[in-house]
Amino acid sequence: MSVPHEFYLSTRIIYQQGSVDQVGELSKSLQLSKIQVVTDPGVVGSGILEVILPHMEAAGIETIIFDDIVPNPTIASVDQAVKQFRASGCDGVIGVGGGSALDAAKSVAALINNPGSAFEYLGVDTLKNDSVPSICIPTTAGTGAEITDVAVLSVPDEKLKMGIRSAQIAPTIALLDPALTLTLPAGPTRDSGLDALTHAIESYISVNSWQATDALTLKAIELIGTHLRTAVHNGSNIEARDGMLLASLMAGMGFHNTKLCLVHAITGPLGGMYNVPHGGSNAIVLPHAMKFLLPGAIEKFAVIAQALGENISGLSLREAAEKAVFAVETLAKDTGLPP
Repeated sequence: MSVPHEFYLSTRIIYQQGSVDQVGELSKSLQLSKIQVVTDPGVVGSGILEVILPHMEAAGIETIIFDDIVPNPTIASVDQAVKQFRASGCDGVIGVGGGSALDAAKSVAALINNPGSAFEYLGVDTLKNDSVPSICIPTTAGTGAEITDVAVLSVPDEKLKMGIRSAQIAPTIALLDPALTLTLPAGPTRDSGLDALTHAIESYISVNSWQATDALTLKAIELIGTHLRTAVHNGSNIEARDGMLLASLMAGMGFHNTKLCLVHAITGPLGGMYNVPHGGSNAIVLPHAMKFLLPGAIEKFAVIAQALGENISGLSLREAAEKAVFAVETLAKDTGLPP
């Protein structure tokens, strides 16, 4: 008997170099007139908002900025952003940044029609009402948060990191422009890229994977193997940035449907307990988790090795599979991950 599969994605995806120029008209198409832009100090300092905001002004849309988002965004910051949204009379949200800013923006959009603190909605299917319209614009290539149905938040006082997982929290539109990642420094480029690789590998070997998700995640692995080194060491290379952003998106589309496994089961609690950066901790744990998981997906690990450029000709299946771990360790070393 065949196993039933399902693929779901509710977010409209727009992907093109220069696509950020559409943000004003897209906001108008959602019938928005005053938008809260949720971001972080790094994005503000990079000048990216100066690229985005003129398009909003040209479309006649007022904006208000909330830039108090930190890595591993907190419940408190999201609740504060919700207060600003309500007090300012906004009707939509744009998230600009990495996964932290995008998860915060998604949470704000969800809480407008679901009253109370974000803390009350941690868990699965806790949201009862639809979010207000939201657009997510990633400036890193790693999390896939621009299309997923989960927002991960932290409660520092309780050393807790959990997600709000619900169909209602997925963004309305994901606007991906690889040019916005050109100014990302080498360290965050590496960490976010290895985060995307973790997503792709965990989704590919998941017991919930199937041909549709495999096509996405295997291509994502291949793209990361091809482009991450260049993106880290020559950040102005638009081809590498394009390849990495596409890989991040495809990995996100995969794990959005398969969910993740051991690496995130370990690094989620670590993030809550020690407030460590998510991408970097995933990168450190990934090869160790792969060694543990390898016997359960040995054929797929051999395919991963090939996708990362390893020559497995003449090797036994076990040897070929182990090459996948070697390839990940080498990629991490080549991109400067601390040992």
